[in-house]
Amino acid sequence: MDYIAPVSSAIMAIVWIVYFQLFFLQYKRNNRPYLVIHHAQNENPDAQCLLVNMGKETVHVQCVQVVLYTRAGEEKIMTVTEYRRVGADDANVHQVLRQGPLQPGGYLVLGSFRNIILGRRSEESESDYLFEDITGVEIRAAVIHGPTKYPVGVRRSFSLSHEGRPEIFPRNIHSEQLVRRKDRHQVRRWVEEELQPERKGSSESDDSDQSGPEK
Repeated sequence: MDYIAPVSSAIMAIVWIVYFQLFFLQYKRNNRPYLVIHHAQNENPDAQCLLVNMGKETVHVQCVQVVLYTRAGEEKIMTVTEYRRVGADDANVHQVLRQGPLQPGGYLVLGSFRNIILGRRSEESESDYLFEDITGVEIRAAVIHGPTKYPVGVRRSFSLSHEGRPEIFPRNIHSEQLVRRKDRHQVRRWVEEELQPERKGSSESDDSDQSGPEK
């Protein structure tokens, strides 16, 4: 019967290991960033588009971009340059900001889909495309999440129909979360396209010396 105590200790150790592993996984899941790109009013292209922080941590918005797909098969990438930041309990939506922290439960009013697509131009201004030329839209954002130094991203795609009254439809009910290790390069590329840094790299020490030019 002398083997009962060691066996019981081993079983108890296994139970605690499993318990701590489950606890750690639950902790990571609860602290993972979760962003939503929300189409506020069904299929109306003049409806507002929102970037919502549904995570439990504050995120720092580095860039918001839109990818346009035209009838001619062209792809255009533009920056969403103006949007309004709204806190979880903030009724003032008039402050125009471009980047910075987004609190849990807060959201950015990115503007209407029509305005996002056309930017500051009107349909009468000189440009190389009209609203009717656009058949698809991808809205994407790169943010820094507090617990990690690597940017994470979110994106969502929409299709446009111009038969009769213009309509816009999401291609999926979910906003794709780019938070895994394999997504880092893609999200970092969005930020580099936006900021055009002199040095590029996958980390703070990889081709990204911040000490300034040599004298």
